Amino acid sequence: MELKSKSVKLFCSVVETGSLLAAANQNALSPSAASRVISQLEERIGMALFKRDGKALTLTDDGMEFYRVASESMRAWRELEDFSQQRRLQKKQLRIAVLSRHCSDVIIPGVVKILKRHQKSLRVTMDVHSARDIYYTKYSHPFDVGFGTLLSTHDDLEKIALAHLPFRLVVPEDHRLAGRERVTKSDYADCEFVILSRDTLEEKTAQQLMPEGMSNVSAEVSSTQVALRFVKRGVGVHLTDALAARSVSADCRAIPVEDALTIPFYVFWPKTGSEPRPEVVECVTEICARIHNVGIALTDEGSRFLALESGH
Repeated sequence: MELKSKSVKLFCSVVETGSLLAAANQNALSPSAASRVISQLEERIGMALFKRDGKALTLTDDGMEFYRVASESMRAWRELEDFSQQRRLQKKQLRIAVLSRHCSDVIIPGVVKILKRHQKSLRVTMDVHSARDIYYTKYSHPFDVGFGTLLSTHDDLEKIALAHLPFRLVVPEDHRLAGRERVTKSDYADCEFVILSRDTLEEKTAQQLMPEGMSNVSAEVSSTQVALRFVKRGVGVHLTDALAARSVSADCRAIPVEDALTIPFYVFWPKTGSEPRPEVVECVTEICARIHNVGIALTDEGSRFLALESGH
């Protein structure tokens, strides 16, 4: 039986949408036809790709590995389909992955500066990922370089810590702690908190700074940016890193926390065995300059990238 690209595309759609019905609609198939295609694909490759529990479909270990290869193959196929159009554009493409918490205040201004510098020769694609989902979305949205607090293990990525970000307690401007230069756990023990969802790695890190037995939670959300906007509107306080806190710096106070805990800010890219492209190095250099300019210390590796800035 021939392995068909349409079958692989449908399989990827099921994984990325989390639903056979949604994938069927996306590929103009009936649910029963989509189910048959998946079964035929499993028969063709000789292994089960999904665990079937009622209507739920969960990837098997073999299915996860197959998805890693299949998604990259689909990306290559799309490039082949668009090859003539891309050649006519005559622009290099720089694909950037960003984690949403640091997107607006540091990464976008840096990327915009690069685009203005190379407006006639460079095209940028930027995908904003949720940190807890990037394990899968990094395959469905391939990238040349990525930035953010990547806390989970990714053996297929090169990672370099550019900075170690200290934590801040973000409070509304009229909060009783707003005038403090530094705070401890006891200072904010009775505050109402907006926290991240319990399954996020950022929240697990921030929990180390929470008061013991804390039960004062006004809201639980899945996004740092949403949490900070709650604070901006006077609903609780939030613990986050110094870089993420800058997105609401005009409306809130981000107070240093008297604790040595930090969270790493990484640049990362797929392991290829070759050196990063010049466009990637230039992008990393610009982001390092932005981090340095807001007063956050760079690591030795980050400083080495910063030293390249004068060459641009």
